Amino acid sequence: MTAPLYLQTPGLRRFTTAVDIERQAQLAKWGEQKHPDGTGSPVQAAEADKARAGCQDAFARGEGTWMHVLVEEVFEALAEDDLVKLRAELVQVAAVAAAWIRDIDTRPHPMLCAHCGKPIPTDTGLNTWHGPAPQPGQPECTVPRYHLGVDYPECRKAGA
Repeated sequence: MTAPLYLQTPGLRRFTTAVDIERQAQLAKWGEQKHPDGTGSPVQAAEADKARAGCQDAFARGEGTWMHVLVEEVFEALAEDDLVKLRAELVQVAAVAAAWIRDIDTRPHPMLCAHCGKPIPTDTGLNTWHGPAPQPGQPECTVPRYHLGVDYPECRKAGA
């Protein structure tokens, strides 16, 4: 019997649940898979060096993004031919992905209409949008919103 898993990092339970659901879908579709790693070539090592330098340069310019961080970690994993180091790098890839997802999940809703893509006003004090309630575990920022009002009959209809 395994001990229950206690996750303390904010957002990690949602991330691990999403990963578990995706893994179950993969297993249902493809079964358990075994493949060679395909990592550790000199070309991959050079690409990892480029990704690392690109990430450092972007952050030095104040332009660093999650994409830079994740690409660096992925290329560092691809450059490894030692299984212990490869596994450690893949854990770093997963941790960066978890951090990026947490960042997305905690962002405010963009308040753009899912039908027309135009901003939905929020400062009028009136009901200016409609849409479905979030599913359990669904981040608020990913729930579609639609214009509500006589000026947007197609948007209103699209969200019905």
